[in-house]
Amino acid sequence: MRDVPFNLLVKSGSHLGTGLSPQLPYMDKDILGRETSTYTSLCAAINTYYLACSRCHLNCTYVLFSNKITFLMDLLLHQLTGGNTSETSHMAAAAVWHGNNEDKSIFGRSVNKQVFEGLTTGLLQTSTTVLSLLRPYVPDCGRGDAPRIMSPDTKTKTSLIEPFNTRAQDLISYVVNMGLIDKLYGCFLSVQGPVDESPKMSAFLQQATALQHAMCKLCFAVTGRSPSIFDNKRADPTGLTALLQSTDLVGVVHTLYCILLHSSSLPEPAAQSPQDPYAPGVIQVALTGLRFLNSFALLDLSAFQTVLSAEGLSLAFRHIVSSLLWYCSQHSSEELLHEVIICVGYFTVNHPDNQVIVQSGRQPSVLQKLCQLPFQYFSHPRLIKVLFPSLISACYNNPQNKVILQQEMSCVLLATFIQDGASSKNHPDNRMHQGDKVSQPLDYCELSNRFPRDQWDSALQFFLKKQED
Repeated sequence: MRDVPFNLLVKSGSHLGTGLSPQLPYMDKDILGRETSTYTSLCAAINTYYLACSRCHLNCTYVLFSNKITFLMDLLLHQLTGGNTSETSHMAAAAVWHGNNEDKSIFGRSVNKQVFEGLTTGLLQTSTTVLSLLRPYVPDCGRGDAPRIMSPDTKTKTSLIEPFNTRAQDLISYVVNMGLIDKLYGCFLSVQGPVDESPKMSAFLQQATALQHAMCKLCFAVTGRSPSIFDNKRADPTGLTALLQSTDLVGVVHTLYCILLHSSSLPEPAAQSPQDPYAPGVIQVALTGLRFLNSFALLDLSAFQTVLSAEGLSLAFRHIVSSLLWYCSQHSSEELLHEVIICVGYFTVNHPDNQVIVQSGRQPSVLQKLCQLPFQYFSHPRLIKVLFPSLISACYNNPQNKVILQQEMSCVLLATFIQDGASSKNHPDNRMHQGDKVSQPLDYCELSNRFPRDQWDSALQFFLKKQED
């Protein structure tokens, strides 16, 4: 493979894709299309592609509008369907794959282990990088290239935003209909045990889950739905929500259960002995998996709760959350802990059956573990914003859960938190900035994004009301 200097791929330019556009056709037709391309060459080409797009919004936008992203998706589908290196080279050159080779389909335990090798993982990583950085260009929308989820209810429809939204929706629809997510579903179902000693499989699962997370975030941003996750008037013309729901969230919950709870027949470690640390790769899969679950909850809360409230999945979800809460109590992992806390809130908000799930099972229950978090989660403002909305969601209109809560803390703390949230939202400075929707990303820790605003008053009264004997 001829060396391609990295600075040629990412050199600065005044118009979109200046540095990237001359090189991608070269990689498509020359490097990937030559019969003599080796597996190492393919991996190197994909890694170069990834480096060219990483942290570069303009290059990622070029990949979208030039339709080169579909080439990546086609190649990824081919790899997931079991293509070898030679077949991949021919496919990359001719782009002949049309996504309907059922005789090669992979589901459950029949997955070819070569699927988990570096090339497929690299394609997943590159595709995820592109999707996570995609956003319409809005002048002064923020600093740097950090990805944002823009509130989609703005009245401002610029000539750049509308084409971007249309193209991004088309891309998501293409991925949904080409069968890629179905193939990933089969890969997730193929995991039947620990992956602590399989770093390649851990890396694959992490990137595959990250791709679903990026797609949910992008879908939320471009489908023109209300920014409130509690608004039932939602529409997803891409079909992503329906597909994720029909595949039980692509089997991610199944996979998390298998890789986290394999060491014993018990659903979680015994209370008297600290849990052995999971391998770092397993923790990364769990972290990315929780991020994906939370992003799907934002996209369609009702579908999220419907999937996880199913009999088998609800118990698996409880075991996963309980095990991760135990792990976080033994090892410092704030990022993972916060994703778990937020996910429990989305799982239980206005869902009585799921509220029962978090207070049942082996003691201490999930609810009790949340109430027994370190003191700073009840005293530090930043950490309170993470925990309290989930406690409110888990206990609101559920007297039994409220009793469990009162055994560990005062309900007045939650009532005060709701009052502070209401007064802060009505502050003149905050009202002044509410119209600037385009430039502000959604704050997932805000109470309004965790618990319905129209129920704040009734929740306040519920937590202030003294428990009747």
